[in-house]
Amino acid sequence: MMMFTMPSESGLKSPENHQTPLAVVAGGTRGIGLAVGELLFAEGWRVVLADRDVPGEADPDRFDCRSTDIVDTAAVDKLAAEIQAAHGPVSGLVNAAGYNRHALVSEIDDDIWLDLLDLHLGGVLRLCRAFYPMLQDTAGAVVNFSSIGGRVGRPGRAPYAAAKAGVEALTRTLAIEWAPDDIRINAVVPGIINTRMVQENIQQGLVDPVSLKGGIPLRRFGEPAEVAEAVAFLLSRRSSYITGQTLVVDGGVLANGNF
Repeated sequence: MMMFTMPSESGLKSPENHQTPLAVVAGGTRGIGLAVGELLFAEGWRVVLADRDVPGEADPDRFDCRSTDIVDTAAVDKLAAEIQAAHGPVSGLVNAAGYNRHALVSEIDDDIWLDLLDLHLGGVLRLCRAFYPMLQDTAGAVVNFSSIGGRVGRPGRAPYAAAKAGVEALTRTLAIEWAPDDIRINAVVPGIINTRMVQENIQQGLVDPVSLKGGIPLRRFGEPAEVAEAVAFLLSRRSSYITGQTLVVDGGVLANGNF
């Protein structure tokens, strides 16, 4: 069993019977979610990675990896109960699970529309609701994942964009509702990040990497670790007076009128 020390900048309450705060990262066994888990682990958190695909790319010797389906309320509630029983209350929740399917509005099936909304927006709601009692106990923090796709109009991304815009609205509402419990709720808005999903879109010809980079003022894709830094900040006491906000990590895309 590994021993941990208190994260120097967490500033979150910890259960008396545990040495360090506990973070749960949904969608955490690959991509940005895994980068978040690795950074939090390096900063001294205990980390549970929850995903449909476990252990995915995660090292099960470093992380407690648990399988769940965030579109299933019973499964999410069971996950929360099992984590509390195994580790105690959660101090940080990161909602990074998601995927996209491209389809034009004129051709989209209801199933695709409902599936993406239920995964991205419904999944955040279910996870926040299930972990709320523990976050009350720890005066914890939540970071939800939006996307620049929720801020700009691009063809073939209607359900994904609508869901991500909804995540930002839900973040603001939760921040107000849970402020009396000293729970902070914020969101990150990643831009074009060098993930498996982006690489698959390039390989399938759905996006042009040269064109994409041309619209990014920093002229490169972001890396998962760069988004993880923003998440770690929002979970830490360095952001103790920040709630209901969205932190954009996009290399300047949304500031670029030519994108």
